[in-house]
Amino acid sequence: MHLDFANALNLVSTVTLIGALIFTGMQVRAANRARREQAIVLIRCRMLLRTPTRFFLFAVLFALSIHLACSAETPALIERPNANSGPTEISVLIWVVDIHGIDSAQQSFIADIVVVFRWKDPRLAHTGSGVMRYSLDQIWNPRVSIENETSSVSHRLPDSVEVEADGTVLYRQRYDGSFTQALRLKSFPFDKQTFRVHLVAVRYSPNEVQFVPDQQWVKAGLRQGGGISPSITLPDWTVEQWDIKTLGYALVPGVEYSGYVFEFTALRNVQHYILKVILPLVLIVIMSWTVFWIDPIHSNSQISVAVTSMLTLIAYRFAIDSQLPRLPYMTCLDAFILTSTVLVFFSLIEVLITTILETNQQRKLAKKIDRYCRAIFPAIFVIASVAIFANPRG
Repeated sequence: MHLDFANALNLVSTVTLIGALIFTGMQVRAANRARREQAIVLIRCRMLLRTPTRFFLFAVLFALSIHLACSAETPALIERPNANSGPTEISVLIWVVDIHGIDSAQQSFIADIVVVFRWKDPRLAHTGSGVMRYSLDQIWNPRVSIENETSSVSHRLPDSVEVEADGTVLYRQRYDGSFTQALRLKSFPFDKQTFRVHLVAVRYSPNEVQFVPDQQWVKAGLRQGGGISPSITLPDWTVEQWDIKTLGYALVPGVEYSGYVFEFTALRNVQHYILKVILPLVLIVIMSWTVFWIDPIHSNSQISVAVTSMLTLIAYRFAIDSQLPRLPYMTCLDAFILTSTVLVFFSLIEVLITTILETNQQRKLAKKIDRYCRAIFPAIFVIASVAIFANPRG
């Protein structure tokens, strides 16, 4: 019994000793590996320093890293100039180079607009005779964005400014793309719309930044420091008037940013819709009335004309669907199309009624209904059309 216990104790001692030796060997091996890696790194560094080209590259990279670090630590002019002396005045020129088109279905318009901002920052005054150029993010700027621009709007000029010797800063930008505009289309296509380009000074309230017309351009003959080119390519609209005014932008209730608006009012030219939408529709409706002049004895001809008119109207509505805006309310043209559809449908119903009467040997009553419908249907159509288009520009 004592012998077994002694043997077990010797076995445990032997295993423990072997484990300790293995662990110690692993630590020594890891330390040797770390020393070899350090030696390799040291040798590579010595080789790098001994090679002229590699040393030069190392020096250049080191200098660039120092320069970038210093540039990152350079403080930016985040405060507006003369912040304690009232709002900073930003003089603005807005010139509409062209209006390429207005999309009523998408409720947007495509325009090419030039905007020039001018303000004074005494901190940027210099003694040179010319102008100095800075990147826009290097100096203070009103951080102007267009509230109703879409992702398709491109900035065609670089984001840089010119600073004169007295600290006057000049920033020019040209915006080209699509701008959203909510339209009131109840009178479509006999409507008149107001479109706007809304400049907003993000982060600054009207008490901090104030937009005003640039007097240099006003003295040069541009009323209100802006305007629209007389050679715009807008065939289906006529620009009646334009205006420039100060208008704040409320991001959320109680938070208002300083804003500046260029508005123009355009009148839709309706010749296209009269000739290519309304007139063909009127002809289809009139075609459906020919059944009232066909003798009920020829019921097959009546039904053929009525069904053809209905199918033609349905196909026509599919053809003009892309030209109509999709709205949650009815426009004048929608009401006119619906009225025409109802009248054509009731013409078909009238043919079915007279056909049944003819089949039941009630020809006189069928002819009497046809005579009444010859006057009733046109009268309803005229009265409804006058009611729909009575105040087309309203």
